[in-house]
Amino acid sequence: VRLMLAQNGCNFVLAPGSAQPPTGLEIESAPRGGACADSAWVFQLRDVLAGPALNLQLEPGESLRLELLLNPGEANALLTPHLQIHLADGASLELFVQLQSSENSLILFTSIIDLGNAAQLLEAQSLSGAEGAVLLSGAEVKQAPSSRYERSAFVHGWALARQEPRVQQTDGAAHTCLKDLAIADLDQIIDLHSSVRFDGPNGCLEQLQKALVDDSAHSIFNGSVQVPRLAQGTDASQLSRHMLLSNRARVDAKPELAIIADDVRCSHGATISSLADEELFYMQSRGIKREQAVALLKKGFCMQIINSMPALARSWDLLKQSL
Repeated sequence: VRLMLAQNGCNFVLAPGSAQPPTGLEIESAPRGGACADSAWVFQLRDVLAGPALNLQLEPGESLRLELLLNPGEANALLTPHLQIHLADGASLELFVQLQSSENSLILFTSIIDLGNAAQLLEAQSLSGAEGAVLLSGAEVKQAPSSRYERSAFVHGWALARQEPRVQQTDGAAHTCLKDLAIADLDQIIDLHSSVRFDGPNGCLEQLQKALVDDSAHSIFNGSVQVPRLAQGTDASQLSRHMLLSNRARVDAKPELAIIADDVRCSHGATISSLADEELFYMQSRGIKREQAVALLKKGFCMQIINSMPALARSWDLLKQSL
């Protein structure tokens, strides 16, 4: 199924060539309110702004491939799409969201996701901004035991892009995989604040964040992992990798692991590097021009995230414009 925003940005419509949507998919003219007091601030803001919303509920054992194109050509400067997804036990969803902004626009993109036992959500986001555009994105995800949530996001082009994915394994024994790639140049700011909480034993987390930072751009990563005493047997890994392409670029990496349980396997790391002279020399010694060698190293740095995206996303050449 392929949905897109109407040209005015006020509602979702079927894209040309799309299959018919399932009965569990509802399109609303405005998002439902009711953000709780401890919700991220982006949800508090979303509740006071009207905007298009999509509510998807899959019954036990159902599966769906869904593509959302959020790039209206005539939308107003303020755009507030909202997704609400509930997957019943054993249901599966492959979701690709492509979001493109106009110049000097503000986009508030939020999603609330509830995964039942053994449910599976493979989500990929391509978030492409224009000059002067601002993105504020938030996600609240709850996972039941044996569920699997994989999220891959590629962000570039925004004057300011701030993402706040928050995941809670309600009873543990679930699998979470978060992969983020950002490309920033000029004086852009790319800001990622993630939170994963294990409220039960035997949960698993794989998190990888990467960023290419050039010119006077600024990349920020703050990843919080919370492992209370009842979350025995947790296996969590978190890695942040930045590549600086300019001596004026700036990076702030702040992994946070709050571990109270004593029977866990948790690791984190943060690396900041530049283009390796040895690798450039090696390729140049074999007839590759320096410009081509630099492009190959940059692409290789990014492809680990791009290749991990679901098939719906890999059919698009996501790196062509940004690199």
